[in-house]
Amino acid sequence: MAKQLVIIDALNLIRRIYAVQQQRTPDGALDNATTMALGSACKRIIASLKPSHIIAVFDGDHCAWREQLFPAYKQNRSPMPEQLAKQLENLKDHLLDLGIDSVSAPDEEADDICATIASKAAAANYPVTIVSTDRGYYSLLNHGVNLYDYFRREYISIDEVENKFGITISQLTDYWALVGISSVNVAGVAGIGAKSAQTLLNNYPDAQAILDAPSPNKLAQKVQNSSAQLNLAKQLLSLRTDLQLGFSLKHLRYQHPTD
Repeated sequence: MAKQLVIIDALNLIRRIYAVQQQRTPDGALDNATTMALGSACKRIIASLKPSHIIAVFDGDHCAWREQLFPAYKQNRSPMPEQLAKQLENLKDHLLDLGIDSVSAPDEEADDICATIASKAAAANYPVTIVSTDRGYYSLLNHGVNLYDYFRREYISIDEVENKFGITISQLTDYWALVGISSVNVAGVAGIGAKSAQTLLNNYPDAQAILDAPSPNKLAQKVQNSSAQLNLAKQLLSLRTDLQLGFSLKHLRYQHPTD
């Protein structure tokens, strides 16, 4: 079997499956329907991506370091539906029955765990695919990591992302720091929207160059006036790739379950 590490952003997949099943299924049968749909999705992922190694990554209870930097981080989010939260351990057991182990860390987000595993494997020339619809992973596409959208049944390409935002992949984190991301309650620079951020990053290679510009135009001046907010947003929105996880690639080898 060819080498291929598949990392499933588990809650990204499960939440979307649960939302669909919630609309289709009577409450009494929801747990079973979600379990079956997750199993079908994972079997399809395995059949399509043919992993030699695989892992499902879950969020910890909270993200300690981001909350220390910014206590309001994600405070605008609705909690996970109670019925789904109660089902998570059963869903992890079902994944294990399919040959997919799960990992999480108490004070870390799945995004950083996925990014750490992916970056370390890619640095060792190991083919890696993250299964997620989370745009936060786009920045990893520059580093030998593939991103697969299960719901569209296709890979996300660098060209697609760069055409969509009108900037380079390497500028994406700076772009999000400039405009902010409301879904995690992180504000960008006041007065800078998507078009302004694109214009700035077409004229400057990165956010630091905007801050350092000796003769800033009106847009760049706005950024310079909000340097503290920009730097905070960039820290909060950057993926960590340096977590100490306590396991190696060999622990993630896919074992096809025996019937």
